[in-house]
Amino acid sequence: MHPNLDLPSTSSRRVPIDIRRLPWVRPLAADYAYAFERLAPFFAGNPADLAAWRETARRAGQHPRDRARLTAVIAAQQERRQAPPEARAAASTLADPRGVAVVTGQQAGLFGGPLYTLLKAVTAIKVAARVADEVGVPAVPVFWIEAEDHDWNEVSSCRVLDGEMRLQTVSLGTPLGAGEGPVASVRLDPSIFAAIDILRSTLPATEFTSETLERLSEAYKPGFGMSEAFGRWLESLLGRLGLVVYDGSDPDAKPLVAGVFAHELESPGESTRLAIETGRALVERGYHAQVVPHADNVSLFRLDGIRRTIHYRDGQFVVGDVEKVSPGTLREEALSEPSSFSPNVLLRPIVQDALF
Repeated sequence: MHPNLDLPSTSSRRVPIDIRRLPWVRPLAADYAYAFERLAPFFAGNPADLAAWRETARRAGQHPRDRARLTAVIAAQQERRQAPPEARAAASTLADPRGVAVVTGQQAGLFGGPLYTLLKAVTAIKVAARVADEVGVPAVPVFWIEAEDHDWNEVSSCRVLDGEMRLQTVSLGTPLGAGEGPVASVRLDPSIFAAIDILRSTLPATEFTSETLERLSEAYKPGFGMSEAFGRWLESLLGRLGLVVYDGSDPDAKPLVAGVFAHELESPGESTRLAIETGRALVERGYHAQVVPHADNVSLFRLDGIRRTIHYRDGQFVVGDVEKVSPGTLREEALSEPSSFSPNVLLRPIVQDALF
């Protein structure tokens, strides 16, 4: 793919694909696309219904949030990454009380990660443009970089096709701290040079290869964090189309959602209970549970160099299966030091909505 992502010529054709023909597509995804009425009780609105989009935009506009502070955090991130002016202008639109965000995201990974990462970002751009046109509100595509997971093996390699259309794997080494703490804390080391050299020898030669490798080399450098490198690469590809890249691990943003963290600790296990109940309801209708959490899980991690789970047992919290903490103490810590906490997969969408 050309790194400039030029728009297709007028001679190109779009051919729809019925995903139900694909053997790996699960019934939940198929019905979401083709029989939404079966899933309606599990969603706030039908994505094919323009009225549902208008109602969502109305609710988003009424939700209280510190837009000025959020846009300042994003602007600082963009400045560090030297984001394109179009991306910075789009981010400033989030300060508009009428503005809405179309949010997608993915883990920070080597050379952009899987192809669907790019497809997610492009889809957010297209949906935001359509929302702005049809709903009549400023709409900004936002890509949330999830960089507080600690599974280095999930993000330290990528697979590409060589000149013979064979799938090849390109991997990084193991920088200091890899696999021990959040990916956001891992700094690329000189092994990135070897990975780029392997990529150079693997990719087929096209008129785009040289520029693509040059841009990757500018984004993925020793000393850059994996999250920063990933963000720079995304912005180099799609920033000029108004994509706002947001690093979810930024400690400066955590005070904006300290109340969400505190609420989770005030009602320990409630989000887990709701997820379990919803999963059961999906299974009863012939679908699959999206997540299967442990009943005593709290939907937060505590960060202190590494990411520790939090459980609620016998009226107190247990951090990392060892440290016992009283509910009041942990709640006060969440309010005073929110950067020491990270939402898990259940709470992350709520944090995203609270911010955007």
